[in-house]
Amino acid sequence: MKRKHHDQPAEEPGQSSEAAPLPAREQAPCEAAGDDSAKLQAERDDLRSRLQRVSADYLNYQKRIQRDIEDGREYANAELIKSLLSVLDDMERGLAAARANHSSDDPLLVGMELVRQKTMETLGRFGLSVIACVGEAFDPARHSAIVQEETAEHPPMTVTRELQRGYMLKGRTLRPAMVAVSKTPQTETPKPSPGQENRPGEG
Repeated sequence: MKRKHHDQPAEEPGQSSEAAPLPAREQAPCEAAGDDSAKLQAERDDLRSRLQRVSADYLNYQKRIQRDIEDGREYANAELIKSLLSVLDDMERGLAAARANHSSDDPLLVGMELVRQKTMETLGRFGLSVIACVGEAFDPARHSAIVQEETAEHPPMTVTRELQRGYMLKGRTLRPAMVAVSKTPQTETPKPSPGQENRPGEG
């Protein structure tokens, strides 16, 4: 007696036992979307970095403008006061001549001293002050060295004389003082006495 074989169900056309991979044309849109997302993120980061730099530059610009405005107000009278320094120089020279030729109680000398004092008090209210000189260490921001003088009384580069008075305006040098500064004296080589001079054929 023959056994009947059960017929296997026929596979429908287009079906297989394993899932077929998606065609390349169906995977491409996902990869393209990922690339676009990374590009957009990079552009966003670049724009954010540029915006931060522009903001920082603008803040620095505002601060610089504010400082310029404040300096302009603070030193608005600088040029006017600087033009008056030559008048103060003439006044100092006149006082020096009066002191040399008149007694200290001479009315002319006393009057000139009062005029100078009042002038300095008035300019002082606007921030003018005299630069300290003699005995001070040389400071290129406040002093202008004209000559050097050999002396053992002061350390090197110390102001020994004031040749022209200097002034500051609210802590800023308006005109440096012209000064003489000290330097170390050169040691002279002692000359040999006549009896110690080398004679021909000796030493």
